[in-house]
Amino acid sequence: MKRLRWSTVAMALAGLVVSSVALAAAPTWKSTQQTVLPSGGVGFYQGQFSTLACASGANCVASGLYLTQNSTVHTIVDNEVNGAWQPAQALSAPAGASASAGLSVYGASCASPGSCALVGSYQDSSGNVQAFAASSKSNTWSTPVKITLPANAPASESGALLRSVDCSSAGNCSAVGTYLDGNVNFPRSLAMGVNEVNDTWVSAAQITLPSDANANSFVAVNQLSCASAGNCSAVGSYIDRNSVTHAMVVNEVGGVWKSAQSLALPGSASAYAGASLSGVNCTGAGQCAAVGVFNTMDGRLEALAAREVNGVWQRGQQLAMAANASNNPKVFFYGFGELSCSSAGNCATGGQYRDAQGNYQGFVINESNGLWLRASEIALPSGALSAGKNGGVVALTCPSNGNCRAGAAYLDANSNYQALTLTQTNGKWLTGQKVPLPNGATSVGVAGGLYGMLCSTTTTCSAIGSFLDGGGNYQGFTLASN
Repeated sequence: MKRLRWSTVAMALAGLVVSSVALAAAPTWKSTQQTVLPSGGVGFYQGQFSTLACASGANCVASGLYLTQNSTVHTIVDNEVNGAWQPAQALSAPAGASASAGLSVYGASCASPGSCALVGSYQDSSGNVQAFAASSKSNTWSTPVKITLPANAPASESGALLRSVDCSSAGNCSAVGTYLDGNVNFPRSLAMGVNEVNDTWVSAAQITLPSDANANSFVAVNQLSCASAGNCSAVGSYIDRNSVTHAMVVNEVGGVWKSAQSLALPGSASAYAGASLSGVNCTGAGQCAAVGVFNTMDGRLEALAAREVNGVWQRGQQLAMAANASNNPKVFFYGFGELSCSSAGNCATGGQYRDAQGNYQGFVINESNGLWLRASEIALPSGALSAGKNGGVVALTCPSNGNCRAGAAYLDANSNYQALTLTQTNGKWLTGQKVPLPNGATSVGVAGGLYGMLCSTTTTCSAIGSFLDGGGNYQGFTLASN
């Protein structure tokens, strides 16, 4: 997910009690609206109504996978125009796609209202997996195009996908992903970056991996953020020749993809740290933040944060979990949009951890002026049991200083998963509010919840998610504030 380009004010300290200034207004959420699927659609595949991008307040695009009555999976796009969600439509497959194309969207970005991009993968008529990109103008979507892979890709160009995209202006975007090379006996996973320039997607470029990468690095490129056209940072992971997983960062400078680097880890990291980065957010060229996880020398799975300063990535640091965390908190980030920065050194993130009683809880944590504070357990509504194994913070957005919003899931008193909105007002995180579901639905299910949330102001937000209907199918919903 892309950052909101109009979020420019630094965030305040988490937990700060404000008495001398007026409290910032919180969003007033409208009723949730069930997403109407195209003809023949019965529900969302595994609850996956999960990709959201916004260009400005109340002008967004959402995408997900839905099932038809004959059990085929298709992709929808749903445009929000001036606060009103339009009828969802099926996204066409690229030319040469198989009859059941398996079209999947992994990333979205909007440069201006109605001008957006989607990236992902599909299956061609020969059964090969290809990478694609699609664009919209005035909220009208073009037919997706196949991405031309680097020269060392095989003729079949199988196993390719684009994972994340960020657009700096209409028709000018950067995207990252992976593909398999032409090794006949043992195809290897490689990283690539690709640019859209003046409405044309050019051939992808191979991203050179660190020198210690394994022959097959099993590289993952998880998220991308751009400060301006051709000036971006992406994060992910790879394995080295000793099969150790490293957190990876890679920069694009002036439209040229540089060699990837292994992120230097905290001093507490194990030699077999299994580190990876899932989220990145850039507030200026060479000024970015990233979050992920790593294993410590004593076997704890902890949260990791890193900063890029003037184009140089600094050593990562371990984030302090909430005071009630287990000795091994087993921190987890969902990887949808859990990191938001309002200026360099002022960010917030959230996810899931285990408390001292072994319960799964959600957490939020703030960075202020370059200092990450201790995480806080999210406050659930009265009667809630815990966040649950499939709960915690999934999406987070910070429209202004000390005023963030988050989407999460939790277990209610009846052990049903519910969707939750969280509000930070003038530095203080408030008790979460249960999201009333459409048509009297009683749970979002284990695969549902709030997947995406973006706010342009403290009171203007858009969100998407999924829930279980009475027939056991996952349906999508949209949520907007005044």
